[in-house]
Amino acid sequence: MTGKNPGKHGVFHFVETERDSYAVDYANGGSRRSPTVWKLLNDAGFSVGTMNIPFTYPPEALDGFQISGLDTPTANSPFVHPPALKRELVDRFGKITHDVRFLGFMSTDRRRAQVLAEMEKIDRQWAAVALHLLEDHPQDVMMFVFMSIDTVQHYFWQYMDRSHFLYDPNAAPRFGNAVRQVYERLDRVTGQIVDKLPADTTVLVVSDHGGGPVVDRTVFLNRYLHQLGLLHYCKPENRGRQGKFLRKIGSTILRRGFSFLRKSLSPRQKNFLAELFPTLRKKAELAYTSFQNIDWDRTKAYCSEVLASPPSIWINLKGVKRQGVVEPAEHGALTDFIIEKLGDLKDPRTGKPIIARVYRREEIFHGPFSDEAADLILDWWSEDSLFSTQPSFRKDKKKPAVMIREHRPSEDSEWGGTHRLNGILIGRGPALKTATEIENARLIDLAPTLLYLLGIPVPEDMDGKVLTSVFHSDFLAAHPLQAGNASGVSETDRPSGYTEDESAKVEERLRALGYVE
Repeated sequence: MTGKNPGKHGVFHFVETERDSYAVDYANGGSRRSPTVWKLLNDAGFSVGTMNIPFTYPPEALDGFQISGLDTPTANSPFVHPPALKRELVDRFGKITHDVRFLGFMSTDRRRAQVLAEMEKIDRQWAAVALHLLEDHPQDVMMFVFMSIDTVQHYFWQYMDRSHFLYDPNAAPRFGNAVRQVYERLDRVTGQIVDKLPADTTVLVVSDHGGGPVVDRTVFLNRYLHQLGLLHYCKPENRGRQGKFLRKIGSTILRRGFSFLRKSLSPRQKNFLAELFPTLRKKAELAYTSFQNIDWDRTKAYCSEVLASPPSIWINLKGVKRQGVVEPAEHGALTDFIIEKLGDLKDPRTGKPIIARVYRREEIFHGPFSDEAADLILDWWSEDSLFSTQPSFRKDKKKPAVMIREHRPSEDSEWGGTHRLNGILIGRGPALKTATEIENARLIDLAPTLLYLLGIPVPEDMDGKVLTSVFHSDFLAAHPLQAGNASGVSETDRPSGYTEDESAKVEERLRALGYVE
């Protein structure tokens, strides 16, 4: 949406760290601090309509419309601009929902079937809305997002992949085609959309990433950092043997109870409990994510293990974190040491390193907000560097940092598929070549390419490049590239986008989708 790397717009993941703190907040459209391509198109005189794009809540006041995506807290939130359009859509289609019910508690085949039915219901909702918008609210540029391909690959990949360590031969006859059926359904929806368009309309089909199976290797990063002497846990208070026992039991109950509730209750039930017992909920989350036991005054490096990806390591730097202990002069040597030691994590079956490469922040991000990123980013996207992460707990600090999962079907609701770096880009239009494969396209290239297609100068501070190889040579000759003024940053301070109640609802959606632990 910006054509820029995260260091220039400030959104690095679903969560963002609080300044001068170790706590995290949930990001949304208000976290973005660079103008979107939609705003640039409006400024150039083009109307715009978007539907269900992540990180667009609250919606921008565009000339056209914007219907926010998965960062929308609830169906009652003001997630549509203009507001009159929301009333129109609700009157015509009923309540607009972003949530797949039952997703977080698929412990039986019946519940898995319910989830697939919910996905289909939501796909049909968004398809009907999209076709209505094309008919009654056409804009110069429109973008529609469907999330179910991502969701079904996460939770049903293992049923179609016989080589998967979670493969279930008993469930495969029923769910083995689940992923393919979603692709087929959305292929039909794409056809319905294309049929409504004028013949000279340029159409792009884009995925923000690819998909593939999760692997059986799990790395406990905070456990490993503890074993390296870089992360320390708080010492249990000396209140006698009985007090220690009760605290241990209490923490275990909270942690196991939180895990059970996440897997067993519906989102509506979880939200109800969150509203009734907000303090208990926070204590349970702290126990589950293990942050409550970290001694920050002695810790030099840590990982936020609540994220499904990416696994990144922060340095507890003086002057940056409230209880920072690492002097700026130590930063280089410390990160060198961590990178070296991460290379020592080996797959016990092959003896090969699990993590193919570790990147320093400045190797990937640049811009005014790059210092908000983690100090070290671990390669989790290369085929030879695939692994999962799980929260580390003080009681397990002496266990191995690498675990190989047992090869058997899971009884819980868990990911069988995860992201891959390369997605897809398919295009059709009067200015585009036909029967040509495009090499090395990136997501950040789409915004400048769209501006170029419509004859708008590309801001000089966009990191993406115009994909000139997709255009006919005569179009390129008639439309020379134009560099425009920098689009700049829209905000230098990061506003809080949610109330506590809204944050709880967004968190529950992200947990159900598997993006936070």
